[in-house]
Amino acid sequence: MPNRSKETSEPSPLKLTDRKRAAIVQAAATEFQTRGYFSTSMNVIAATAKVSKRTLYNHFDSKEALFDAIIEELTQKAELLPVCSFDPTRDLREQLIELALVEVQFMTSQSVVALARAGISRVLAEPEVGKKIDHRRFHRRVEHWLDDAHAAGCLNHTNTEFAAKQFVGMLMTFAFWPTIVNGESPPSKKKRDCIVESTVEIFLASYQVSD
Repeated sequence: MPNRSKETSEPSPLKLTDRKRAAIVQAAATEFQTRGYFSTSMNVIAATAKVSKRTLYNHFDSKEALFDAIIEELTQKAELLPVCSFDPTRDLREQLIELALVEVQFMTSQSVVALARAGISRVLAEPEVGKKIDHRRFHRRVEHWLDDAHAAGCLNHTNTEFAAKQFVGMLMTFAFWPTIVNGESPPSKKKRDCIVESTVEIFLASYQVSD
């Protein structure tokens, strides 16, 4: 009998299930940001995802579960950003600019903006929900870089978590929140570079160890 190549075989049920799950999460994100979390029904999500209600409930038993899946996908995207290792032989400012550019590119990407808007639609109405989110997962790579720079004697911050929040927070103020809250377009390359450079200058003025 001739051998059948794997390329011509039918997708496995698991892959099909994964695709349906992804479609449901995407549909929920779309509807949450368009209608708002509380105005979106499971029926609407099923229709947008083009799946039956039975299939929807096989994957997610509630809107709360779908919200959790959206937040998890968002945090996983943050954790999959490329590692940026501190190099004591390179210019500190240059490395911080590289670190900040990756953060801005991430937070202004279309998929992240969509997921963030979907999540915020509920968090704004239920602040207690936001307190349960592990926000450190969003800037852990920045914390690791700052820890290494501090250990090398290049930065003098005493609280890495605070310094990381401050660094990312300055970037978000000008690159992320205007898009999320005011509906502005993501910053142009020129504006993005300006945001990054000014953030790095302010950060270094506060934390760089003097020669």
